[in-house]
Parts: sequence; C-alpha cells; structure tokens
Amino acid sequence: MSDEINDDDPDVEDVVSYPPEVETLHAALGRLIAVTSVVTGLKNLAHFEPSTYSLPGEFGDLPHALLRRTDGGLADEMWAHTEFELSPDEAGWLTLEFLAWWVRDLSRSGRQIQLRPMALPPRAQEVQLGHTLKFIIDHLVVCPGDGIEAMLAELQERGESLSSNIDDYADVLGQLARPA
Repeated sequence: MSDEINDDDPDVEDVVSYPPEVETLHAALGRLIAVTSVVTGLKNLAHFEPSTYSLPGEFGDLPHALLRRTDGGLADEMWAHTEFELSPDEAGWLTLEFLAWWVRDLSRSGRQIQLRPMALPPRAQEVQLGHTLKFIIDHLVVCPGDGIEAMLAELQERGESLSSNIDDYADVLGQLARPA
C-alpha cells in the first residue's frame, strides 16, 4: 500500500476502499447527523519540504503553522487528515462544538491531534464564499520504517473514542446523533 489512503478527491469517496480502522472513524463521524461528508488521506510528512508549504493544490491543506514550528515533520511522522463538512445550520454549529471539545480533550491527554477550518478564496472564476468551508482533523503519528500500522491503530482508537463519547453524551446530543 502506498502512503496515500485515498487521493483526497471527495468525488471518489464512494469508490475508495478504506482500511477498516479508517472506516471506524468515518462511521463514528457519520453518527452525527450534521456531518455531510468525510474523507481521510495519509501522507508521510518527510515528503514535504518547508519550501512547498506555499504551493497551491494539495500543499494548501497542510497544517502549515504546526509544520513551520518544527521546520517540517518529525522523523518517520505520518499525517492523516480527516476532512469533513457540516450542514450550515444549528445542528452543524452544535456538532462542530462537540467535535472541537472531543479533539481538545484528546489533545490535552497527549495525543497529537488538532481541528482546524479550511476554505478556498472568496472568489476564483466564480464566487466561492459560502460553498467551500470544511474542517480538518489532523492526526500526527510517528510510524517507524514508513509503515502505517501505528497510524491505523490510532485512527481505530479515535473512532472508538468518538463513538463512545457520542454514547456518553447521547442525552445532551439528542437528535444530533444516530445510534451506533
């Protein structure tokens, strides 16, 4: 398997076959009714030099601030990026708040994870404002020898954690969440 779980094209999500560990995370996110799409990609950060951070395309989605602080990824560090979109309504806003808490809680416990927004310029050939907002959960894991097993195990744990937290707060989430 290459270091790409998918090619980051959301239009191919239906034909992409994800490893079961990634599917666990996607299923957990899918329990939240406001989540409208989810894709996950995996990249070896050693392949991205600091000089590439300002380039367009796939480079635009890198966690720039984090990488600039360390002048690139750590040795053997892999970056999984789970991109998701939310419905533009109250359910989406409340779901974002819940996910922001969940990511913060994992980060506080020592996990290398962060949540950040991403959007395209307000106008390109046409107006894009209001149509390109998505969110990215950055997962950073050291994977010795260029293998991805440690990352897959971490994504499995994170999917189980999110699903468990959805169950724990089902009374608060109410109609925002589907049963497991």
